Amino acid sequence: MSGPYRVFFSHGSDDIYVVEQFLKPKVASSGASVFLDTGEIRYGDDFRATILDELSRCDELLVLFTRSSLRRPWVLAELGAMLIQGKRIVAIRYGPSESELQELGVLSLLGTSSLLLMEEFDEYVVQLTARVRAHTNHG
Repeated sequence: MSGPYRVFFSHGSDDIYVVEQFLKPKVASSGASVFLDTGEIRYGDDFRATILDELSRCDELLVLFTRSSLRRPWVLAELGAMLIQGKRIVAIRYGPSESELQELGVLSLLGTSSLLLMEEFDEYVVQLTARVRAHTNHG
């Protein structure tokens, strides 16, 4: 077996409450293993090495674009790392307009990837659950 389907959840630190309390439990309900840097990385750990290792091991990146997270260099670095690896990227837009993301160059980084709105999140979880099941059946 190839192990669990892994989702790396990229977000800004200002968004941690909504991520931990509302979004991560929904993602975990799909059966996927969900990595959040909060609580996973301990004081003294090599933050960069841990993040890069997790990005290489995950199957998909879920990135939450808020006005706060767009100012965090690691969110864009994580997006870039996944682009290079050619893995699935799912982006949620919560706050910034599509034109703001266009001006920042984020939409061009995403390419043909869909940009979810928060109210579409439950449909994402349904699709993720199907990917997790397919991964488990192929493992």
